[in-house]
Amino acid sequence: MSSIADELFESRDLLAVGGLVAVSVVTIAVGTNGVVRLPPAVLLLLVLPGYVTAAFAYAEREREPWTFTTLVERFALALGGSLAILPLLAIVVYLAVGALTTWGLVGLVAGYVVVVAGATTVRRAGRSGGSDHWAGPARSRTGRSSSGPFPGSLTPLTAVLAVSMILAVGALGAAVTVPADGETATDLHLLTEQEGRLVANEYPSALTQDESAAITVGVTNDEHRSVEYTVVTELQRVRLDGRSVVVTDKRRIDQHGFELAQGESWRESEEFRATLAGENVRFVAHLYRGDPPENPTADTAYRTTYVWFDVQPSPASGE
Repeated sequence: MSSIADELFESRDLLAVGGLVAVSVVTIAVGTNGVVRLPPAVLLLLVLPGYVTAAFAYAEREREPWTFTTLVERFALALGGSLAILPLLAIVVYLAVGALTTWGLVGLVAGYVVVVAGATTVRRAGRSGGSDHWAGPARSRTGRSSSGPFPGSLTPLTAVLAVSMILAVGALGAAVTVPADGETATDLHLLTEQEGRLVANEYPSALTQDESAAITVGVTNDEHRSVEYTVVTELQRVRLDGRSVVVTDKRRIDQHGFELAQGESWRESEEFRATLAGENVRFVAHLYRGDPPENPTADTAYRTTYVWFDVQPSPASGE
């Protein structure tokens, strides 16, 4: 019992790390704004990776009790190590999924922390014991005999650490599966047809009044659940007032309601006539989850995108 108690005492910081990973991931997932999510995000991304890395590196050295000096030293090592490790993990996420996503980075960092914490526990269990926490590279090892039968058999400490790692990974999986409000990934885009292909360029830049044109509106759902959408398309004439855009006239083109499951896409070619003349005319697509209001605007829409073009008056028009 004394040996088990010693192991638990020596690695209680790593048990705390497992709990902090779970709490941080859940808080990031359920936090409704940046103020709530910032502290756990800083802890998870900028402190814990460096802490467990340094703990692993010095697992076979004697560890000293917490003092102000050692606290400053360990925080500096944790922060510096995290700043060195985080870009490497970000590169791994980018190469794995083709984009640097929030939950991709959070998931990889959380996994890295719990795996390295577990590996550190293994090294500590197989070495000579020491005092409370790891010191820096200047500390020397003073030893007593290795405690417990590890690695030949599973110690209670290893089982406790394994459970904490499972809980942390489970919390991460639940948070990723059910993203928080505001952490959404619906893509609204506009395309044009060029040589039989839909491309995100070559939009019409100049039209004559009453001339016809076509723009394809696309929506892709990546919100990890089925969503009912409504797309409202309009032709708008606007006035630029400093940094503000004031809509002076608009004409409804069409409205479409549809439902998309996770990963599904919807596209519709919108043919319209340039009934509004002026230099600041735009084709606008408003996206809503559910039904739109009677007067759709960019402020009320879930997503809004647009294409600018000039519309010259036709010879027969007096506008």
